[in-house]
Amino acid sequence: MAVSVQLLGPPLLLRDGVVYAAPRGKKVWALLAYLALCDQPPSRQQLAELLFPDAEDPASALRWNLSELRRLLGGPETVGSGNVVTLRLPAGSTIDVHVLLRGTSLDAVELAGLGRELVEGVNVEASPGFTAWLLGERRRLQAIGGAALREGALRALAASEAQRAIELATRLIGADPLNQDAHVLLVRAFAATGDEVAVERQLAASIDLFRSELGEEVGRELYEAARMSSDRAEPPGNRATVQALLETGEAATLAGAVEVGVDDLQAAVAGARELGERQLEAAAQLALGSALVHATKGRDEEGSAALHRAIAVAESVSDRRVAASAHRELGYVELLRGDYPRGELLLQTAKELADGDPVELAGIRAVYGASLADVGAHARARPEFDAAIELARSVGQGRQTAWATCVLGRSLLQQWELKAAEEALVEAIELARAERWTAFLAFPEALLAEIWVRQGRAHEAGGAFEHAFALGVRVDDACWEAYSVRGLGLLKAASGQLDEAIALIEDARNRCARQRDTHMWVRAYALDALCAVATCARHPEAERWVTDLASLADRTGMREFSVHAYLYRRDLGDPTAVDAARTLAVGIENPHLLSMIEPGGPPILEDLLGRI
Repeated sequence: MAVSVQLLGPPLLLRDGVVYAAPRGKKVWALLAYLALCDQPPSRQQLAELLFPDAEDPASALRWNLSELRRLLGGPETVGSGNVVTLRLPAGSTIDVHVLLRGTSLDAVELAGLGRELVEGVNVEASPGFTAWLLGERRRLQAIGGAALREGALRALAASEAQRAIELATRLIGADPLNQDAHVLLVRAFAATGDEVAVERQLAASIDLFRSELGEEVGRELYEAARMSSDRAEPPGNRATVQALLETGEAATLAGAVEVGVDDLQAAVAGARELGERQLEAAAQLALGSALVHATKGRDEEGSAALHRAIAVAESVSDRRVAASAHRELGYVELLRGDYPRGELLLQTAKELADGDPVELAGIRAVYGASLADVGAHARARPEFDAAIELARSVGQGRQTAWATCVLGRSLLQQWELKAAEEALVEAIELARAERWTAFLAFPEALLAEIWVRQGRAHEAGGAFEHAFALGVRVDDACWEAYSVRGLGLLKAASGQLDEAIALIEDARNRCARQRDTHMWVRAYALDALCAVATCARHPEAERWVTDLASLADRTGMREFSVHAYLYRRDLGDPTAVDAARTLAVGIENPHLLSMIEPGGPPILEDLLGRI
């Protein structure tokens, strides 16, 4: 008999729509949550150590809880009885956390417990490792729930379902009241209704909230979202003009004349819609969304809205090419935001729609590889990078080859495979220069300088960080600036100037925050270095920064940084932190990180500085 398990909110199990009797003991729910969400099936010994460390007979306590779990789920076959414990639910069964992680946003937003805490009210006496795991999963699933609401609202806007978009955006703000992107989305949804009074009322409420709660002014994008369609210029009157605007908009954006390009692309969208040219409208929406995501700062939400509209229009005319590209670009946005499960689903759809197109597949696989590397799945990321590089080379896509090669180098650097990382980053720099892609060059250059730090080449590293920083400033890219300033801070730490190092790395962190759409991984990377130096210096803010790192890493699933946070707590004197780090490291594909957890592992700052 199929069952439906709800783990978001107070846990319960339904059979044929009827709530089944709860198990005896809260640890049964904790055990089920762990089995449903762990990266790899645990052994009986691991489960006993995680959940029953203080029991007189941990193995016996585990046996009883497994027996009770089998009764709850409907029979002995539902939970494996061997040394490795796996769930084997009856066909047709569902678990809400699996729907949230693997289903569409249409399914996710209908979950009864969306936004609620994982196994709410279930707080059990267990090992520090399980406690850390449960806290991290609660944070992560709540963040993924927010991402599902955001995507659902954007889909509703693309389908001209403004009231549905208002409902979902309102729920998103309820879960995260100070998320400015959520306010942008809600104002945009009100604008889609054509109700100018409602738009002005919501805009004023959002402005007042940020002023009163944070003492901050809202960004330009909120005001842009309030613009009604009647505020925009009259659309062009014939297809040839629309096509010309599309071409000039794309060319202007590539040439760096971003505002001019975006204006032309917006006019092309409006003109194509006015003429009923659906295929042309889909292409224009794709171009506009891509320009807003890649060429402008702080307008990813507006770009995402355009990309969702591109998908909706492309589907209406069966344009799989545009739909594939729009899904890929949305997957890239989710990579930047740290919403990796939703990004993976978008990229899987893009891959299906690409129909074997090597240009499209090169981009899809590169972004997917970067997403895997961000969450510590380096072994799974490697074939994605290799395939992306081979595909991009085969069709002469120099910039795509450079991007994929650079992010491969970053993954290798994280694993301390310094020689291979250096080769990849040198190649990425050569490719970027050959393509005259100056706006990108700072990224591989800063990463290469970090390798030189670890190799003891401080002078060369300093010059490269300075140059990369100057390039980042010139192109106004906060990520590139942050990589470089972080590196300069580490060089200060290597020379024993810890206060100066902390000041520089705090500056790197602040630069990330300057632009709302910076890569969340880079924010964590800067904060991680700040924690490393602050822990070594016993800085009074060290514990707070470590807590910030743990929270950010948990919400996004960047589990390497979650492990780092507990290693910092170890170095700050927490005797339970190693157990937590070891539990959180299960499934991370980075042998170098795993070696740091073992007794005698060095402080992370020593690891970052290498031979210097």
